[in-house]
Amino acid sequence: MAAAPPAAPAAQLSPMPKEIEITPEMITFYCGNSDKSTYADIKIANKAAKRVAFKVRCTSANVFRVQPPTGFVKAGEALTVRLWFQNRRFIESTKHYFAVHAIYNDAALLPNEVFAKKDTKADGVKRLSVTFNKAVPPASPAGTEEPKAPASLYQAPSAIGGPSTMAAPSQAGPAPPAAAP
Repeated sequence: MAAAPPAAPAAQLSPMPKEIEITPEMITFYCGNSDKSTYADIKIANKAAKRVAFKVRCTSANVFRVQPPTGFVKAGEALTVRLWFQNRRFIESTKHYFAVHAIYNDAALLPNEVFAKKDTKADGVKRLSVTFNKAVPPASPAGTEEPKAPASLYQAPSAIGGPSTMAAPSQAGPAPPAAAP
């Protein structure tokens, strides 16, 4: 009996360059209001001398949305990205995360042009772990209006232009073969 071939090494993620800061390190969604979507914000700060394109991906487009999912951050500036959780049920999993991909680019007109090719390698990738807390979300500061969840959060991914997910670490790999009739 022949030995199985060695497994291919996992794709290595390039660490995020030190000029690009993404905070916070971990995302917490407060799920105390089970009938209401909840959100968390991240900040992408670009301390480099050139513009950076970013793309934020998630482990499940069925339960998460990103506003905006792609964009540019000019040199010396920062941008806030809002991450939404559908919150239709409490999730115990610790395998969810968001991944921020960054590529320095001063030429492209649209961020999607930067990430269009499948073989494009990011200058840096940072994974942000997700935790779910059963507490009620903290109140918005006085005088500010509570943001509304995007309508697409309640639609299936195929209804909004196809899936924009990446497999969770435990789900990577080919699908099992279909059973014979």
